Amino acid sequence: IKDATARAFGDGKAPMVDIGASLVSVVAGGTRVDDLIGQVHSDGFDIQNRSGPVTIKLTAAGLNTDVATLAPLVTGRVCAGLAGSVSKDQVVVDEGTLRSDALNASVTATVALADLSMTLKMNADAASTALPSQISSVLGQRVQFSATATRDTDGAFAANALQLTSGTLSASGTASAQGTDVRADIKGTLGDVSVLSPLVGAKVGGAVGFALTASGARSAPDFSVSANSDSLTASGHAVKQIKLSASGKADIASPAADVSLTGSVDDQPLDLKASLVTTDGKRSINGLAVSLADNRVSGDLGLDDNLLPLGTLTLDAADIAPLARLAGQTVAGDVRGTIRFANDDGAPTVAIDATSGSISRGDLAVKTIAVNALVANYLAAPVISGQIRADSVTSDGTAIRGVNVDLKRDGEWTGFSGGASVKDIPLKAAGRVRIANGTTTVELTSGEATMRGIKAAIAHASTITIAKGVTSLDRLVLNLGGGTATVTAKAGQALDLNATLARVPISIANRFSPGLDAADSISGTVKVTGAPANPAVAFKIDTQGVQTSQTRGAGFGGMGVSSSGTCAGNRLTFDANMSDAAGLGLKGGGTMMTSGAPTLDLNFFGKVPFAFLTRTLAAQGLSLSGTADVNLKVRGPATSPVITGTVRTSGARLIDARSGLAINDITADVAIGGGVARINRLTGNLSTRGSL
Repeated sequence: IKDATARAFGDGKAPMVDIGASLVSVVAGGTRVDDLIGQVHSDGFDIQNRSGPVTIKLTAAGLNTDVATLAPLVTGRVCAGLAGSVSKDQVVVDEGTLRSDALNASVTATVALADLSMTLKMNADAASTALPSQISSVLGQRVQFSATATRDTDGAFAANALQLTSGTLSASGTASAQGTDVRADIKGTLGDVSVLSPLVGAKVGGAVGFALTASGARSAPDFSVSANSDSLTASGHAVKQIKLSASGKADIASPAADVSLTGSVDDQPLDLKASLVTTDGKRSINGLAVSLADNRVSGDLGLDDNLLPLGTLTLDAADIAPLARLAGQTVAGDVRGTIRFANDDGAPTVAIDATSGSISRGDLAVKTIAVNALVANYLAAPVISGQIRADSVTSDGTAIRGVNVDLKRDGEWTGFSGGASVKDIPLKAAGRVRIANGTTTVELTSGEATMRGIKAAIAHASTITIAKGVTSLDRLVLNLGGGTATVTAKAGQALDLNATLARVPISIANRFSPGLDAADSISGTVKVTGAPANPAVAFKIDTQGVQTSQTRGAGFGGMGVSSSGTCAGNRLTFDANMSDAAGLGLKGGGTMMTSGAPTLDLNFFGKVPFAFLTRTLAAQGLSLSGTADVNLKVRGPATSPVITGTVRTSGARLIDARSGLAINDITADVAIGGGVARINRLTGNLSTRGSL
């Protein structure tokens, strides 16, 4: 207590009274009030008769409470006031107020002290953000509530003229309680159901009216709930003449209810019926039947102590399109089968046995599907066993055929093995997967693919983890025709992929390009970073002794090629060096824009030995020795580039074996441009004396 004062003055029988106090803090249970200031005043309090006018004012700099529903309403500075009178017979509150950052409330009341009978009227205006999120999501910015209440001499309580409005929601009604019985009658409307879209997982619109009645024992009243709408929209589809009703007994120990929903979706009939029954403490949902157009789900389900289902549902969906449309999806096809819920040593399981002739969504189409799977412990750590078969899966022109996957329970893991053909490329894989604590872990123990005779196989086990939206790949090593590709990666909102190539045979390309006849291998690194929609690639590769049929035909031997560069924002930038044992030393690089029509901006320079012409000239009885200095620029569209530059040589020698004539010390200067090679200068000395 900081300080406290008390003062009485005036008429001794009915003095004026002032009481004040200032407290640093007050703590009671889980509630703490800081910097509390209280004032009590009476203009004349009759001490003998304990009667007179009274005003009370309380202010607090802060009020903290562990009552979760109350705490948001009393944030900031809290002020409470009460003005009224006290007598031997009753307490009268002429004006009571409570204000905080989120709440503004007022109350008037009269309470008889003899039997506690009372009348009360209250009004409240609160910020909807201070209410629980489950409620505030359907409210406007503010909530207005008003009510009148009475308690009679027998203790019967009645709340009349209950009224709540917020945004497009309005509700009104009455409630009463007498002894152990209660009674309530509430009606209202929600003028814009779009606020429910996040809850139902689809975009909805329209208005709905609702009603609630309850009567009977407080612990187990009979109730009736209804909701009606002439016209709603769900994911852009018309939902008309919706009538939802539920009636039964709200007994926590032994609940019972009959539920019915009728209406139409895009003029196709919708009907749902089910009954909640409790027998010997066991709850069950009997006679569950849902139909929409030609689709039906039916069955009886028991509920265990955790309210998890036990039993079998039968699914007969000849055309799943109407069901998909309600969820905002465009899907066509059929599904038939059963879904069986059970409990295995305390862990919930679900067995799915379903078939489909075809299912399609957009450009994805799956045909002749059969799923026979058991999902154990599906809530906490799902483990799957069974088989999945499909004749074909096609998407965006890619065809996957002969899908055949076997699943096997392996403790907390699901083991998998199987294969398929992707674009007529056989694939096989084996491993296991686990889902626990929000993380999906995939262990790949083996895998292989054979593409045009080229076999790629996983060299040793690798792990993939998916957690918090990030996929991580831990050192996946692939054997590729005697070489290896090692990949480590993370992919989420940003990419971080690193690949290392070691002696990967270039001959792999021969399968894709007949006549290429490439030889030797490639090594290097590739790094991918940035956003998935716009990644950046950096690379560095090296080869030694690379050859193709084209380079051989041109007279080049095995060449060493090294290149590095980046590709980002539709722009490829690179540097390259080419060399061989005959003296080739060509360097170059530049940029290429890859969006739209590719454009080039490249430069190449260096020495090119005339030895590459040996075979071509030998057929004509000629030989040429020496080297040329090349300096070329390539600009413009890749389909029709403009090539400019020069080719120069000095000290070259040409021999005609048939005549024995030789031209020594050849010097040449050739300019290239505008599609023309122009000889600016050509000189040489003849072996028979003389010059050219």
